[in-house]
Amino acid sequence: MKNIADIAKIAGVSKSTVSRYLNNGSVSLKTKQKLDKIIQENDYQPNQFAQSLRAHRTNMIGAIIPRMNSYAVDETVKGIKTICDELNYSLLLNYTNLNSEKELEALETFYRSKVDGIVLMATEITDRHLAIINKIQVPVIIVGQEHESLHCVIHNDYHAGYIVGKKLGQQNYKNIKFFGVTESDIAVGIDRKSGLIAGLKAYGLEPNISLTSFNYQEAMEDVISELDAHPHYDAVVGATDSIALAVHKYISEHDQQVKNQRIVGFGGDPVTEIVSPSISTVIYHFEQAGEVAMTQLNHMIKQQPIEQRLTIDVSLSFKS
Repeated sequence: MKNIADIAKIAGVSKSTVSRYLNNGSVSLKTKQKLDKIIQENDYQPNQFAQSLRAHRTNMIGAIIPRMNSYAVDETVKGIKTICDELNYSLLLNYTNLNSEKELEALETFYRSKVDGIVLMATEITDRHLAIINKIQVPVIIVGQEHESLHCVIHNDYHAGYIVGKKLGQQNYKNIKFFGVTESDIAVGIDRKSGLIAGLKAYGLEPNISLTSFNYQEAMEDVISELDAHPHYDAVVGATDSIALAVHKYISEHDQQVKNQRIVGFGGDPVTEIVSPSISTVIYHFEQAGEVAMTQLNHMIKQQPIEQRLTIDVSLSFKS
């Protein structure tokens, strides 16, 4: 296997020139092109640990994710990975299962792993989150939640809720059920719900609201309990596509009792198109959010100024 001295000898340059090249230092375009070709031809793999010691960087990014088998998380991670690949970062994932304590542990773990930056898809931002983020002094960007003290990339959840409320009002639905989540999740539990209420209020409507879980199985139990007791809603709205799918399953199994109800979710999960009848859903651009977050994080790592908050808007109509 070729080492840095071998590459330097083949290229006819000094080892320090090859080292500068490997660490993105200043070399001429002609030399860079020559080294590009030689390294590719010889399949040279630089010692990343040695590089990190010289550059004081590991070229590793940590991403803290709340769920597995989630369309929103999958698409966001896809966007993060795309930019990581472009910028030559390795991506490490830490799964927390919607557990705030595990998020705190993940922040500490990535700090000890000396990652260059962290993307945090948090369930909520607590004072303990802030204390650890301030302590570890590693660039952190939040995706999907907002906090005035942190850099974040958010979705326009209020607008998404408002779109749904307005659309249902326009289509003359009168008796509307909403399955939401707790307000500890500001984006979904507060902003999305508030938008829906405002959109319906413009048509003199008010939804009947119940709280449930992001978890499909737990949501299914709440849906069964609520709709068994009160089945005659014109439209049933789930705060997420996962909740809407639980509603769809219930309605599919009780066709004669709850026929022709409109089911609405949020997220744009492709599964909502596969089921029949399809679920109306507001399209979220999760992959774009991941790309934007990783691009912003790279600027933070390089100590370049960025905006504190960037908002990714949702599509302006249902996908039916």
